[in-house]
Amino acid sequence: MVKLEVRCGLSVKLLDISDAQTLFSLVEANRSYLKEWLPWLDLTNSHLDSEAFIQSTHQQYHDGLGIMGGIYSDNSLVGMCGYHPIDKINRCANIGYWLAEKSQGQGIATTCVAYLVDYAFTELQLDQVSLSIAEHNYRSQAIATRLGLSRKGIKRDAEYLYDHFVNHICYSVNRTHWLERKAID
Repeated sequence: MVKLEVRCGLSVKLLDISDAQTLFSLVEANRSYLKEWLPWLDLTNSHLDSEAFIQSTHQQYHDGLGIMGGIYSDNSLVGMCGYHPIDKINRCANIGYWLAEKSQGQGIATTCVAYLVDYAFTELQLDQVSLSIAEHNYRSQAIATRLGLSRKGIKRDAEYLYDHFVNHICYSVNRTHWLERKAID
């Protein structure tokens, strides 16, 4: 089992196929909340869709393209966090995440994203990490800002959400800046 211990009581774990129903139930319970920012909810209609997703995360990990795992807080699945497939040639990655609505506001996403940024630079030897955040998703923008990622620009019509396009704000940090900032903190 692949499990990253973020801190006591908080981890990111590669899900097993046996976790498909739990993942689907979490998505189902948060469907209307998550639909504001995530485009894939209409494609997730049963635990079989969650199984297919979990299989894709295993393939991504097996191919050396990074972990996309379940966020576990006190042994309960509360969301997902990880790397959209790592670009090995350019030594960079984009991090994606989502949390159940009831798990918001506890620092879980900020802590997990910080861990994955650090892991990307110290363990995976990447040089750049990015977050691509919907223009009006102010909570996610606050995470990027808190962690010291720089706003690099806006990608117009970056994502189609059900009946409209949304712009994304691109944030990034390079290894040198992250490690220098970490040394100061």
